[in-house]
Amino acid sequence: MPDVTFVVRDVASAEDAEKLGRALKRLGFVNGVNVDSEKGLVAVSFEGGEVEREKIEGTMGEAGHDVEPSPGADPDVD
Repeated sequence: MPDVTFVVRDVASAEDAEKLGRALKRLGFVNGVNVDSEKGLVAVSFEGGEVEREKIEGTMGEAGHDVEPSPGADPDVD
């Protein structure tokens, strides 16, 4: 089960974090979500690969959040 962490700087409140977590958990391949609004990080455990990771990013974007992979989580990110 892959794990990925994203930087999401615009999760301002516990309510925002809860809504984002619920949206991600609706994806059938997501097994767990941890939103740390203080650090601006969202950790997601999921089954699948690149396509599923892109769907996770898309879901966060559709929920109105500016998302990027955390440094070190993606070989293409410095």
